[in-house]
Amino acid sequence: MKTFELKGTKRENIGTKYAKEIRKEGLVPCIVYGNGENINFTVSKKDVNGAIFTPNVYIVNLEIDGKVIPTVIKEMQFHPVTDEVMHIDFYAYKEDQEITVKLPVTFEGHAPGVKAGGKLQTAVRKLKVTGKASNLPEQIVVSIAELELEQSIKVGDLKFDNYSISDPKDMLLCRILATRATQAAAATEESGKKKKK
Repeated sequence: MKTFELKGTKRENIGTKYAKEIRKEGLVPCIVYGNGENINFTVSKKDVNGAIFTPNVYIVNLEIDGKVIPTVIKEMQFHPVTDEVMHIDFYAYKEDQEITVKLPVTFEGHAPGVKAGGKLQTAVRKLKVTGKASNLPEQIVVSIAELELEQSIKVGDLKFDNYSISDPKDMLLCRILATRATQAAAATEESGKKKKK
């Protein structure tokens, strides 16, 4: 996974009143928990936006009071109208500890079913992945190179050595749908076979 460097400043005052004041200053109230400690702090909205408004998922190296803490973003709250980030929860983990994060999914290859006139339908953009941070990829690559018409790929079809998918095994990732054109072609072909008989 990619890493993102972020500086934070401890804050003693917490609560809605202080959070509003902080946001007016261009800061985002945050908390980091895990490893037996909870730290309330703030980060610059400008600095943290690079880790939020992106398809990438990062290991965030938080520097607070000179101490660097490896973390992942666990939860974010956004303003319902402006989409401005209002609060972020970070989770601190140990190097030998497994973590669960959502990683983007990329479909690659040329499906025979698409070449035959079918349409690729994708059902997910991200998957929950569990493993040690050092083993996690930047994205989950799913090959569709062998998919024929009406075939699909589910979570249970994926196998990885150093990490696992935490989503249900029967969860659909993608499938090749038959279009009207392919259905008509199949019907014509079937009709031709019957006439030959």
